[in-house]
Amino acid sequence: LKVGYHAYNTNKGDKLTHDYTMKKKRIDSIITLIPASNSTFPLFTVKFRNSTLELGKISLSEPALTVASSSCYLVQVETGDVGDVYKIRVGCDDVPGFKGWHLKSLHLEELHSKRELNFECNCWLTLKREDKELVKEFPVVTEDQKTLPVYKYVVSVHIGDRWGAETFANVYITLYGKRGDTGVRKLHTSLAKGRKFQRNKVDSFLVEAVSLSHLQKVVIGHDGEGYGAGMYLKMVTVKESQDSDNEWVFPLWNWLDAHLGLCATVCEIVTV
Repeated sequence: LKVGYHAYNTNKGDKLTHDYTMKKKRIDSIITLIPASNSTFPLFTVKFRNSTLELGKISLSEPALTVASSSCYLVQVETGDVGDVYKIRVGCDDVPGFKGWHLKSLHLEELHSKRELNFECNCWLTLKREDKELVKEFPVVTEDQKTLPVYKYVVSVHIGDRWGAETFANVYITLYGKRGDTGVRKLHTSLAKGRKFQRNKVDSFLVEAVSLSHLQKVVIGHDGEGYGAGMYLKMVTVKESQDSDNEWVFPLWNWLDAHLGLCATVCEIVTV
């Protein structure tokens, strides 16, 4: 399980401070498992981030934990001062034998100020259910702060009409906007029928995230798995929802290949 949060710094507007005063934070999450009464929890990673400055991450690579079907897991970590949290991101790795997690709620407490944030999640982190999501984002809900909307962005990957343009590799993308990013997302399930990322084909994927405001760029790439893993990418297009008329276009018209075109398997593309 990975937990990360994004924050504003209220003292300096949107510009984030470099004050690395260590503060203790406690994360308390209630998790229910499927469907067996016991499961192995192989790794817990806590990532503390804000929208523009990486403040570090804490990985708790403890021996595997066996937890009951309804359990509370508590971890205390120290981080730099990240300002006011406006969203939190929770994700799981798709490791062999992983059936999924049901996350009921998550509680975040700053131990010095006693400030608390509570997130009622009630979601599955699994590829075996309808949402088919391993990453979820939740906005902060407070009386003095407007709650940000959560969108299911429609990310369309346009493969070119070139010999060998298709790929069987795993493809990943990160969306960046004026209000942070989505983190790295694997493009699992296409809305289009047939095999993904084939020559002259457009595959669309739903990427759920707290509103990023105006999109600025994407970073897209693949892991190079499989023979001839390189792909010829025309462009990436993104909509805020399936019903939205507004669309961001990120053109490339080049190879994502270790030996052709950019001679790279990952690239950054800004919108036009």
